[in-house]
Amino acid sequence: MTGKKMAMAMLAIWVAAGAVVAHSGATGVVRERMEGMVAMRDALRDVTPMMRGEVPYDAARVAEAGRAIAAHAGDEMTRLFPEDSGGGVSYAKEAIWQERETFDALAEELRRHAEGLMQAAANGLTAPDPHAGMAMGGSMAGHEGMAMPGQSSAQAGPGAEYSVAQLLGVEPRRRAEQEVPGATAAKAEGSSAPGYATLAAPEVFRRIGETCAACHGRYRAGS
Repeated sequence: MTGKKMAMAMLAIWVAAGAVVAHSGATGVVRERMEGMVAMRDALRDVTPMMRGEVPYDAARVAEAGRAIAAHAGDEMTRLFPEDSGGGVSYAKEAIWQERETFDALAEELRRHAEGLMQAAANGLTAPDPHAGMAMGGSMAGHEGMAMPGQSSAQAGPGAEYSVAQLLGVEPRRRAEQEVPGATAAKAEGSSAPGYATLAAPEVFRRIGETCAACHGRYRAGS
């Protein structure tokens, strides 16, 4: 597939994803949470080319993306999933209410990473401290993800070729990748958040994508 055709295919995916809210017939809390997901999707989409080094980096836009995601994560997300709000036009699986603690932990992890992106935005594509990753207590080994500029997919590890659509559950991934719960990472980082101000923006962005992938893979029907 040529680059132009691939771009058109991705555009079609995004248009279809945006139309879910407009044409699903969703109302009330279900519609509100769908709109929140679309807002986060748009924020991720806006800065993805920057994180890949495809367009000039804009720290203000990256910080704004983090702010937009944080506004729909954490408690703001979990309050939109009250008991008995699944079924119908909702894509939410019953596993959300069966595993509420894990779902809530992932929502909080997303908020934390999004706020971290606001802190890391000023650092650009390169961390100010070359040893910043050591502050993560080795947790980086358990989080492989998006290829950084100048890095091959193989170097970046599993998941390096995810599109934003795949991370948000709009476009299917392989079954094994869909079943990653992400609960261990969420709980492990809960007590000692990483020093976001010491990290490159793409590193924090990658963590946001991984959290989205873990949550959608387990709790969104049709992922």
